[in-house]
Amino acid sequence: MTDFSRFIWEHREDDPAQMALSAKKYPDVPVAYVARQIEALGKIRRKIPSWYREGMEFPVALSIEQASSEATAIFKSNLFSGGSMADLTGGLGVDASFFARQFDKVFYVERNQEIFSAARYNMAVLGLQHIALVLADSEQFLIETDHHFDLIYLDPARRDERKGKVFQLADCSPNILEIKDLLWRKTSKILLKTAPLLDIQQAMQQLKHVTKVWVLEYEGDCREVLYLLENKATNLSEQPITAISIDKKGQPLHIFDSSIQQEQQAELECSAPMAYLYEPFPSILKIGAFKSFAKRFGLQKLHVNTHLYTSETFVPNLPARSFHIEAICKYDKNAVKSLIPEGRASISTRNFPETADQVRKKLGLQDGGDNYIFASTDIAEKKILILCHKVKL
Repeated sequence: MTDFSRFIWEHREDDPAQMALSAKKYPDVPVAYVARQIEALGKIRRKIPSWYREGMEFPVALSIEQASSEATAIFKSNLFSGGSMADLTGGLGVDASFFARQFDKVFYVERNQEIFSAARYNMAVLGLQHIALVLADSEQFLIETDHHFDLIYLDPARRDERKGKVFQLADCSPNILEIKDLLWRKTSKILLKTAPLLDIQQAMQQLKHVTKVWVLEYEGDCREVLYLLENKATNLSEQPITAISIDKKGQPLHIFDSSIQQEQQAELECSAPMAYLYEPFPSILKIGAFKSFAKRFGLQKLHVNTHLYTSETFVPNLPARSFHIEAICKYDKNAVKSLIPEGRASISTRNFPETADQVRKKLGLQDGGDNYIFASTDIAEKKILILCHKVKL
């Protein structure tokens, strides 16, 4: 524990900006450092609650930004177990700390001295004795180690030399496409975490050997895409691609499996809006299960390029937001005003030429309330507004 750990913990609810200006009030305290730690604790409290404790130390803000959340780290760690694994992009150490629950030995590898020092300190605070911490470049570590691992995990840095965000595999560090042959000499199983922006089919083609893909959705957003690579020949089009939403304990709430082949072979039926409307969760849309989602649940799509679905009778327990359709009207302010006299609605656009903010302004509506409007294109290529209420389950 640092000399100022108790002070930081006692002031953890303070405003970091005010603390940074309190040098005269606390002449013996490095207030700039304390302010950064208080700000970091606020982020950790939400993202990694089990790490929200006295005595922890957090390095540069970027390591917290890219670190896995506790929920996604738990989910990943529950996928695998064994004798040993290596996290080649250790960072803050969140993933390594949870993998340590499932493996007898975990190797944490990090090349940044500041981040490494903080991780070593925090692992001691957390009482994690069976994590071997190695200060090294991932490629250097692979060349020098004699170990063969049950699993190697990578979460490549998604910043370029100018600190700009990148997401293509070749632009991240380490570049897995360049070190893959070296990885196969040290393991038969690789787990890769990428940014949600990366196109899944493109990534599978580049990586090859992909035997499973998970898209993790947490608190309504796609947080991570995970690729499992195994050193064997695979037919990529047949490999399972899973959309999964998880709770704060990393447990599945909804699971939807598809594949490139299933999506290609699924037949799509389109229809005008019926009694109910469904908006798939973001993870469903990310895996591209547009036709297979409709086929699985007996739904019709509003338009081949409109990712909204409809049915005459209600279909429960979907991985989607569900709405009861109250009215369909043209894109006209007066038509909407007669249907929503209170002038408030939540607006979304799907396959529509204007943004939600533009639609709201044109219709003269305030955001919020119990009314929902989907501005969309229907099967007849008409621009329509679908007025809904959420289905009360």
